[in-house]
Amino acid sequence: MDSVRMAPSASNRQDWEFILVDDHSLKEKLYRAANKQSFVREAPVVVAGVATDPDEVMSCGVNPGTVDLSIALDHLTLRAAEEGLGTCWIGAFDQGKTKELLNVPNGNKVIALMPLGYPKSELEPKDKTRKDLEEVINYNGF
Repeated sequence: MDSVRMAPSASNRQDWEFILVDDHSLKEKLYRAANKQSFVREAPVVVAGVATDPDEVMSCGVNPGTVDLSIALDHLTLRAAEEGLGTCWIGAFDQGKTKELLNVPNGNKVIALMPLGYPKSELEPKDKTRKDLEEVINYNGF
């Protein structure tokens, strides 16, 4: 978890908190709040990334909490892979139910859930279908 703590954030505000869920009955409830995605209840730990100032807006019009938590959780995915752990970014969950289950205060927002654990079998590198660079890279304008 030190990798998330050390992640960069807007103005180094670190407007985030992380909830580690390892209680089986709570994971079962989160599983239901997350559209019954089985890895939520099967993973030893589920990390909930919470933005503590979700109404803040940077001068560019973007919420820094969502961006900062995305960076921090990506640090977690990279570190987990180094350690042989599997992760999965979950954005499909009921915000209200999840906040209630995790006792997240009003004014804060759960940005993502991330199950974390050792895969049942060794992960094999897979070819991923991605757009060609020419389809996603532009120079000096859109």
